[in-house]
Amino acid sequence: MYEEKIEVEDMEAVREHMLARLEQMRRSGVELFVDGQEALPDEVVSKAVRENSPYMADYVLDASGIIEQVRFDRVTRR
Repeated sequence: MYEEKIEVEDMEAVREHMLARLEQMRRSGVELFVDGQEALPDEVVSKAVRENSPYMADYVLDASGIIEQVRFDRVTRR
């Protein structure tokens, strides 16, 4: 597994960028979920953007190929 230490300032920049992107997506009608529960952009960022995050994004498309949901689910090792 690839692991890299991210500086605190860089992590904050990632959080801000992801929050802005998720807010934009939500405004355009994309539903956001964390562990199966509908979530606001700040809730997603607080769980999904941290060092060694156990969350993975899954993009759900409609029949036209347009994103209708982004689902962040906890990934566990076996």
